[in-house]
Amino acid sequence: MASPGSGFNEQTSFPSFSFTDMLNGSDDDDEISEGLVSSSSYMTASEGASGYSRDTGISAAERAFLEQTLAEMTTPPAVMAPESPIHPVGADASRTNDGPESESQPRTPMRVEEIAGAPFTPDTTDLTDAISSLKIEDREQSPTPVLEPKPETDSSDKTLLLLSPLSYNHVFSRDWVAKKYLASIVERPQRLNASELGIGAAMTLAGEGEFVLESSMRTVDLNSAVHVKRVHGKQWPRMLSQLCAASGEKLAEGKIEVPDAWNSGDIYLGPGTISALEGVVGAVEDGVDCVFGEDGKRPKRCFVCVRPPGHHSHPCAPSGFCLINNVHVAIQYAGLKHGLTHAIILDFDLHHGDGSQDIVWKLSGLESHEEEFEACEDENEKSSPKVGYFSLHDVNSFPTEVGYATAENIKNASVCLMAHDLAVWNVHLEPYSTSEEFDTLYANRYSDLFRKAEQFLSTAKTAATISKTPFKSGVFLSAGFDASEFEDKGMQRHGVHVPTSFYARFTDDSVALANKYCDGRVLSLLEGGYSDAALCSGVMSHLIGLQSGLSAWQDEFASTSVVRQLERGCKPRWNAPKSAVAKDNWIVKAIELGRSMRPDGGIAEDGFSTPGSSAMNSPVKGTPMTTTRTLRERRTTPAHKGFATPSGTARKKAAMPPVPNLDRPDVMETPVGRTKIVKEDGTWKIIDRFDKLSME
Repeated sequence: MASPGSGFNEQTSFPSFSFTDMLNGSDDDDEISEGLVSSSSYMTASEGASGYSRDTGISAAERAFLEQTLAEMTTPPAVMAPESPIHPVGADASRTNDGPESESQPRTPMRVEEIAGAPFTPDTTDLTDAISSLKIEDREQSPTPVLEPKPETDSSDKTLLLLSPLSYNHVFSRDWVAKKYLASIVERPQRLNASELGIGAAMTLAGEGEFVLESSMRTVDLNSAVHVKRVHGKQWPRMLSQLCAASGEKLAEGKIEVPDAWNSGDIYLGPGTISALEGVVGAVEDGVDCVFGEDGKRPKRCFVCVRPPGHHSHPCAPSGFCLINNVHVAIQYAGLKHGLTHAIILDFDLHHGDGSQDIVWKLSGLESHEEEFEACEDENEKSSPKVGYFSLHDVNSFPTEVGYATAENIKNASVCLMAHDLAVWNVHLEPYSTSEEFDTLYANRYSDLFRKAEQFLSTAKTAATISKTPFKSGVFLSAGFDASEFEDKGMQRHGVHVPTSFYARFTDDSVALANKYCDGRVLSLLEGGYSDAALCSGVMSHLIGLQSGLSAWQDEFASTSVVRQLERGCKPRWNAPKSAVAKDNWIVKAIELGRSMRPDGGIAEDGFSTPGSSAMNSPVKGTPMTTTRTLRERRTTPAHKGFATPSGTARKKAAMPPVPNLDRPDVMETPVGRTKIVKEDGTWKIIDRFDKLSME
């Protein structure tokens, strides 16, 4: 495929030059000639090697094309060649915008053989004069074939997948603890490995060309960022920075590095934590800039793969692995930078996002945090966006754990309020026995979140229309996958979960809501999910729903056999199978692609790791960490041809063929060698790539 700017496009193989260039000659005739020679089907044999006619300065193919164009301009529309359809038959209108149809799909250009006999009766033999003499209205009645389709740099119909390598820097570094205790620390860098494998699976199934993969190394000073201080005040970022700076010395002395008032069982810090948090905010900003920018050429849907999670983080207190509230920081940044006026948070983590809901109360002015919250002197006059919070969770799990929950926590996790300029709605997960029972639950109970979110957006849009004030809204997803049917039994001890298809379904409905009220803008941030199986399968389903919709999903994608093979691919010790048949298996391709996103250096299997350095190599192979690269230049055919999606926000919904036999229990069982890591100055050092790690 030619690179962007080379003058060529994949759809037509025509060089990109204007009618004037074609008729009067170009400053780069050699380039035009080369382009035509490389597209032999558009030439006749009599044109010779160069393809040019000496008397006119243009090729016979070009002249034939222009003659046909002129004939079409002067011929009633009824005799024109039909256009190629923009949308496939059966495309779901619920996923489309209310605006005009997309024009991103080019018409199929005619071949010379097809137009050689076309009628041509202009009054003059001078094609330049003939075309120039046509009236504007004539051209509008009979539009010309499109020579230049949507440029390759336009990725508005794709989904951005944003990696954050700096997120690996937040590691549990109490290396004196027993391995049994270490096993209880489930918020660890390996979660990113599993999520990236889910990304690889979605890209393999849908085709890499459906996504744009980028790596963000942007960092933001938490103490100076206005959008961070709008959420957390001035004291909290300052305290975090100080505690992280002091953690190395405390850890070296064998001391707990967090204050006594914190729950040291799920909150930990390290010297690399502050760089991880600064990288999280930087990646969030990159995602917001993409989704809410106005250039019209970047994706309007984005998944940001970051850790630690954020939805338990209160204005001035950490909780449940969370140190800053990523989704609220994203919303405030979108308001300051891009004029966002309204946002909805759809939270489908297993656990109630008590921190996110708490911040909604704070922003409303109905709840004060003045004793702990030192507000920043906000020189920006833009007001904070109005935020609605809508959550689906297990009311018996943290922070409302049976036997430990307070009455206040249970009330907070059960609030349903659409009044007093507030929109907060909580729905509790319920057990089910059959897929039919789950479908009934989803339609009658879980979909309440979308009905209430639509009420919030519709009311706000109507009010803005009446008052003639700006209205710019967005959908923000707190994407947790710990309610997955494949999550560890400890997380499912209360007997509630969701099928893997739920993530595609919920995301599909979220995009439909965004298309109706938010110009299709959706930003998804990784929250929970603590087993490899839950993360890789859940992220896969989520991204298929985000880009292609529910109809593109097949339950076979997440069968037990498939998920177990993907789970094995998450482990440090995995080698690709050697047989040709096994290599052709889509699961193997997904694993290889997902593992290629890991940064060099990485992490040890037991969770110990050195903080990442600025010299770390990019997860996008061969790319310095200071740059980003998309995967458009390495586009491949989807694993299933029926997965191809049309351009535009209405990017679905093609029927997919049956999945091939995926039961290959021996595919992932190739043994690998051992790799040493050594301990220097109290810190584990990784000697070789972490995909072959073991402890000695």
